[in-house]
Amino acid sequence: MRNLLNPKWLLLLNSLPVAVLLLLLGGKFSVIQSLLRPESLHAWRMVGAGLLGLGALHTGYALWCLWRRQALPVAYGVLALLLNLGGMYYYFSVGAELLFPPAVPRWMVGSEAELYAFTFLMPTVAHATLLLVVYSVPADRPVAALPSFGVALGVPLGAFLLAQLLGALPGSFGHTIEHLLVTGLFIVAPLVFLFFLARGLYVVVSRKAGLWHEHQLLWKLLIAGVLPLLGLAVNASLSRPGVFGDFRSPWFYGLAALNALLLCLPAPAGRWGRLALLLGRSVTLAYTLYFFVVFLPFLPLSVLAVILIGTGFLMLAPLLLLLVHAQVLDDDLTRLRGAFPRWALTTTVLAGLLVLPLGLTAAYLHGRRTLHAALAYVYAPDYTRPPQPLDADALLATLNVVQSHKAIDVEWSGRGQPYLSTYFNWLVLDNLTLAGDKLDYLRRIFGADADSVAADNWLAPAPVRPPGGPRLTRAQHRSTYDATQAAWISWVDLEITAPDSVQPWNQPQYATELALPPGCWVQDYYLDIAGRREHGILAEKKAAAWVYAQILNEGRSRDPGILHYLTGNRLGLRVFPFAAGEVRRTGIRFVHKEPVQLQVDGQLLTLGDAARQPAVGEVATAGREVVYLSRAAKQRLPRVQRQPYYHFLLDVSAGQQERKAAYTRAVRTLLARQPLPGTPRFSLVNAYTRPVPAGADWQQALIDAPNAGGLYLAGALRQTLAQTQLHPATTYPVLVVVTDRAAQAVLDPDFADLAAAYPESPAYYVLPTRGPLEARSLRYESARVWSGAPAPGSPALVRAWPAVARPRAYLPDDQQASIVLNQPAVPVPPTAEARWLTGLRLQGYQQLLALRPAAAEATRPPAIQASFRSGILTPLTAYLSLENEAQKAALRRKQQEVLKAHSALDAGDDTPPTAVPLDGEAVLLLAAGGALGWWQLRRRRPAAA
Repeated sequence: MRNLLNPKWLLLLNSLPVAVLLLLLGGKFSVIQSLLRPESLHAWRMVGAGLLGLGALHTGYALWCLWRRQALPVAYGVLALLLNLGGMYYYFSVGAELLFPPAVPRWMVGSEAELYAFTFLMPTVAHATLLLVVYSVPADRPVAALPSFGVALGVPLGAFLLAQLLGALPGSFGHTIEHLLVTGLFIVAPLVFLFFLARGLYVVVSRKAGLWHEHQLLWKLLIAGVLPLLGLAVNASLSRPGVFGDFRSPWFYGLAALNALLLCLPAPAGRWGRLALLLGRSVTLAYTLYFFVVFLPFLPLSVLAVILIGTGFLMLAPLLLLLVHAQVLDDDLTRLRGAFPRWALTTTVLAGLLVLPLGLTAAYLHGRRTLHAALAYVYAPDYTRPPQPLDADALLATLNVVQSHKAIDVEWSGRGQPYLSTYFNWLVLDNLTLAGDKLDYLRRIFGADADSVAADNWLAPAPVRPPGGPRLTRAQHRSTYDATQAAWISWVDLEITAPDSVQPWNQPQYATELALPPGCWVQDYYLDIAGRREHGILAEKKAAAWVYAQILNEGRSRDPGILHYLTGNRLGLRVFPFAAGEVRRTGIRFVHKEPVQLQVDGQLLTLGDAARQPAVGEVATAGREVVYLSRAAKQRLPRVQRQPYYHFLLDVSAGQQERKAAYTRAVRTLLARQPLPGTPRFSLVNAYTRPVPAGADWQQALIDAPNAGGLYLAGALRQTLAQTQLHPATTYPVLVVVTDRAAQAVLDPDFADLAAAYPESPAYYVLPTRGPLEARSLRYESARVWSGAPAPGSPALVRAWPAVARPRAYLPDDQQASIVLNQPAVPVPPTAEARWLTGLRLQGYQQLLALRPAAAEATRPPAIQASFRSGILTPLTAYLSLENEAQKAALRRKQQEVLKAHSALDAGDDTPPTAVPLDGEAVLLLAAGGALGWWQLRRRRPAAA
């Protein structure tokens, strides 16, 4: 305990927390400053100057004491308490309302921003209090512990009586006195309580009283064993995951029992045995320190908890345990100093202290590697290499942790573990998350059947005409021909009207979809907001979706509009909000090579003038990586009819062992009844897809295949389609999935991005062991039965490009233009390239990602930057019109986070968006949720009175 007098503690317990606090507040201020009034800006300047001064004073004084080699005096403890408690009082009673006024949406600052000062100044207060405890106990004479315990127990009783007295005070005078006294008591009463409690325990543990020496083992069992285990049990019983965090893992109980055992063991006689015991106690010191830090923000609530519920004393268990643990280690070091050099003892303590953090880090890093390998396999697979099985158990454990972190209540940190969850999110998830549908997707692929599919896509397709919602009442368009890039520039202006039945508390959004013809790109977007035309910001799609979702769930009439790709060539447009009878205007600018027809919410628009259209043939990028074929040019290509063959995808997922013989009979029956000219091919499908080599015995391969994991049908279809398009041939596959579990198969909504791989027909088929062959569509709603589909291998003509002799692609024989990926690589477009050609290049890049998704991670940032430079919308970006500068600042900050992380990670999750902090580091403050509950109660009491 006397080591706390060393001035180096000021650098750790004050300088560092104050620096972090300044960084956190600076990040918040940079986002919301445009929303603040002058009085709030003044409060920010005051708080910033105060924190800078506080940090500078502590740092300077610590360095001066270290230079003078003197211990911290008692005067420092008194002054530090006054300064920090005064700062917290100002922050809670005055500053918080001005720093984060009601006009600032909670999602921009995080729901815990009001607790920043309390959380980061509390370590200094705790250190100063313990310093005063040390100085208050004379070292040269015995001291009684009972008076200190008596005063500590009297504080809750006194606070209770004072609360009853405050409730009896009448009128505004009573409210004013209550405001001052309650705020003061919230800080002073816990401080007095903890001071005398810590003093009494310090007297006992340091053997300045005989009580500890006479019953030392019982005290250790109580403080190190009974209280921690009872606290873990009570925390878990109060709510399903736990009030203060999810500590239900057997590891927490096991470490608590191990810690108690090590602290209660008698010291061995030999020096090596005692050194080993010191090492073991140093290992569990990390466990003790963790719970002390977790409960540190809740210590002011301990008085209230003792008053309300007897188990409130359990909140003090980490503090008591830390005092006992520190004293036991001090005894060990004192007895070993003559047996070992000082450096050896210091190394032993530090090595032990690092065991648990390093072990936890190693486990998290393994989870990160496994998760990223799974994300790469699912969302960026390399079809040129055979799949490498990964640690499915470790992946599922990591996914369970991610899921446990997703549902966090705004006021109580009931999910995850404080600080550990933050470390996990930073190390494993890069401060992002996985959406609910992706969690379900990965679980079903690698062997954990999900009960339901989570709907967590904020930009999921919405009904084209939601019942009772806003309607498109007018659509106007204007087109001009731009000779410099030989393309049309067309504006489509939409007028949307809300019905008169819209209620003020339930303002709807407008949502519609439109399909872009080949060779037509979006180049601009606007939304009229409050009498001004706000052009959309072209941003990374996930960041834009996150901001749009926050505004929708904000509960205020803010005005966002978003335009983005849904899938394939389909766009989604959303505008929010609409008041009763309100008319709003929005518009989109298109750039297209030829006149096109566009259907917007039931209205057919013709963009461009065919009479003024110059002749268009093949148009290619500078290196002919991507080629645009006009309708006329495609009609001049030769027609061919390719030979179909069956490609059977055989289900070898978990639980299908007994069906292998039935699958074999079903395949034989289909080949006999509906034969196709080509030689059939086979692939074995579970979590991985393994093609059976040509000429090999497919029946034996089916028998030998191990059944494990889920039926990852999406991966099998994508791999087969990509290989078909990359290697065009005079034959083409008719895909048949052989399974009785089609409803449990892991499927994408569609495979429109691979439409170039199935020019004959988008049909694929499901073959059960009993029942007829079922057709489904690769282009739309891939899991739904397609009743009007053609029979397998029905004759269909396609166009061969560039010639029949050595075709590089086969195109559907329709009246549409086509875009052909001519080379296996598409470089980032140069800045000087014409906008339409940039759009063509980016379209080719999207085709490349569908064929070679492993290239996505390296090429995603330059492709997004090319979209930003050109203004061309792509599936990686979205146009977002925002109302104010704060929303734009929030978008920029979230975009930076997303662009630094893995492309498959998500900006948010399926929790209420207001519970998602803007910056991942803010989750550090979840442990202060209890104090937030008290703060809200204090704010409501005067109004209720």
